[in-house]
Amino acid sequence: MAMSRSYDNDVDSNQDAPAFRHALDSSRLGRRHDSLESYTAAVGRGRQLHNEDIPKEFSLVTILRRNEDKQPGNIDNGRSSLSILIGKKLRGFGAGFYNCFGGKLEKDLGEQKQPAMGAVRETKEETNISVPLSTMEESFVGTIRFTFDDWQENRAMKVHLFCVFVSLSADETCSAPTHNANANANTINIDPDQIRGCDEIEPIWVHNCYDLPLQQMFADDSIWLPMLLQHHESNIGANMKFNAWFHFHKGGAKTNSIKHYYIQRHDQDKFNDTPKQSEKFTLEKKLFHALHDNHIHNPSIKEFKESWNFANSVRSFLKEGKRMTHVLDVAGGHGALAALFLLLVPECESATVIDPAFVKGEVGVKDAWSDYWGDKSLKYRHECLRTGLRKELDKILQNNNQNISPTNVLVVACHACQHLTDETLEIASDYGVNIAVMPCCQKDHKGSWKGLSKSLGNKSSNSQGTASLSFGTIMDLLTAGKMMAWNTGLQANVEYVVKMKLMDSAITLQNRIIMCKSMHRKDDNCNDKEREAAHHRLALAYRRAHCVNKGEKNRIVRWTSVFNESLDTLLPGLAGFCIGVACCHMLHLHRK
Repeated sequence: MAMSRSYDNDVDSNQDAPAFRHALDSSRLGRRHDSLESYTAAVGRGRQLHNEDIPKEFSLVTILRRNEDKQPGNIDNGRSSLSILIGKKLRGFGAGFYNCFGGKLEKDLGEQKQPAMGAVRETKEETNISVPLSTMEESFVGTIRFTFDDWQENRAMKVHLFCVFVSLSADETCSAPTHNANANANTINIDPDQIRGCDEIEPIWVHNCYDLPLQQMFADDSIWLPMLLQHHESNIGANMKFNAWFHFHKGGAKTNSIKHYYIQRHDQDKFNDTPKQSEKFTLEKKLFHALHDNHIHNPSIKEFKESWNFANSVRSFLKEGKRMTHVLDVAGGHGALAALFLLLVPECESATVIDPAFVKGEVGVKDAWSDYWGDKSLKYRHECLRTGLRKELDKILQNNNQNISPTNVLVVACHACQHLTDETLEIASDYGVNIAVMPCCQKDHKGSWKGLSKSLGNKSSNSQGTASLSFGTIMDLLTAGKMMAWNTGLQANVEYVVKMKLMDSAITLQNRIIMCKSMHRKDDNCNDKEREAAHHRLALAYRRAHCVNKGEKNRIVRWTSVFNESLDTLLPGLAGFCIGVACCHMLHLHRK
C-alpha cells in the first residue's frame, strides 16, 4: 500500500507568486454564467438532448487540516493556514492527475439515496481514514454536475461533495470527532501513519494549499476548490454550501477544457457575508428542479406542465382520493402523469403505465421522484392497450384480498389520438372504472361531420360574435355525450357523471379533458320506477305539443254552437227559397 507523502518537494514554490499560482489559464476555464437559466440555455443551444445525459453519481471528499504554525486568515509570504490531502491517480479514469477522494455510488448498497455512505466507504478504501457517517453527513457541501460535448464517450456525472477536517496526532489512534477553538466542528483525530492509499490512488499532503498542482488536476478544480479553500482559510467552523454546473469541450481529460459553468452559493450573498434566506419551492417547482438537476429531459418542460395540470384537474373533479387508489396510464410513455398521481393523491397506492414502447425517460422519472412517493409503486407494462389494459383491470379488480371496487380505479390517457381515446373509453367503461382522457388528432373517417364543422367554424358577417367550433371540439363533445348515454357502463352496473374542462391553451392547444366519474346504478326496481315516471312525463309533453290548449278549445266550442243556432234559423227559409226557385224554373219550362 502506498504511504502518504508531501507535495512540498515536488513543486518550486515561488513565494512572490499570487495565491493558487498553479491554476489553469483562464482560457481553459470557459464562460462563467450569472444564472442557471443562462447556463442551461448556453449548454442546450445547438445541442440535442440525449438520455445518456442522465448522470452517473459519485462521491468526492476534500480532506483538510489546519497548520499548527499558522493562524487562520493570516496569509504571509503566500503561506496558507490549511493543508489538503489529495491523491495521485495511478490507473483508470484521470490516471496521472491529482484529485480528491471518492468514487461511484453503489446503488445496491443504498448509496445513491444516502451519498454520505459512499463517501465514507471510498475514503476508507483510498486513505484508510475512518469517518463516522454522521460527521460525513454534516460535512456535505453540495453537488457538482458535469456534462460533455462528446456525450457518447463521456456520460454526464453528478458528484456529491463533502469537506472533512482532520487533526494529526500520533497519540490519537481513534477517529472520534473533537472540538477546539482552532478547528472546525467535528474534526477527526487521526494518526498520520495510518494514512495509506491503494493500487488506484496515492495520498499526498500539500501543506500549503496555495501550492496545489491545479495544472495537473481537472479544470473545474481550478474554480470551485480555490473558492472552498479560501472560505475555510478565513472562516473557522463555518460550513460552505454551493452547487456547481460544468460543461466540458470534447476530449475529456485530454483537452481538460471547460466550455460553460455556473456556481450557485447557498451560504453567502454574492457581494457580502449576509446569509441568504432559503428559497421556498412549491411541490411543482421541486419536482421540475429534480428533473432538471438530474439532466432528465424526458418528460420535456411542455409534457411536465401538461401532466401537472391534467393530474390536478382530475384530482379536483373526482375529489375523493379513494377514487384514485389505483391509476392506469394508457400510452403513458415516461410515466410522469402516473407518477404525479402517486405524489398528489395520498390514497393512491399504485400507478401503472401501459405502453408497448420502451421509453428511456421512465428511468429518469423514477430516479428523480422516487424519494417523494416513498413505498408506493410505479410500474410499467409494455403491452398494447387492447390486451394490456384489460389484463391490468382484471388483476386489480379480481384481487379478492383487497376488495377493490371499480370506483376505486382510475384510467387516464393524456394526448390520446381519436381511436386510442375511443378504445380506452370503451374498455374502461365496460369495467365501470373512473376515466379521464385528453383527446388529440381527432378524425372523421366517414366525413359525416365535415359539413357541419365547416358551417360552425365559419363566422358569417351576419353572425359576428358567434363562437366557432373546431372539428376537434365537435368530436370531443360527441365523445362526452356518448359517455353520458344511459347505457354506457350498463354492463358494469354503473353510470357516468361527465365533465369537460379546458387546460390553459398556452400549454397545449389540444386542451379538452373529458372526465367521467363512475357511479353505482340504483337497483332494478328503482330504475323501473324512474323509467315509468320518465315515460309519463314524456307522454304529457307529447300531448301538450300536439293538442290545442283549453282557451282555444273553448273558442271552438262557442263558434260551433253559434254556427248550429244560425243554421237552425236559416235552414227553413233557405229550404223555402230553394223550393220557390225550383217551382219558377219548372213553370218557365212548362210555358215553353
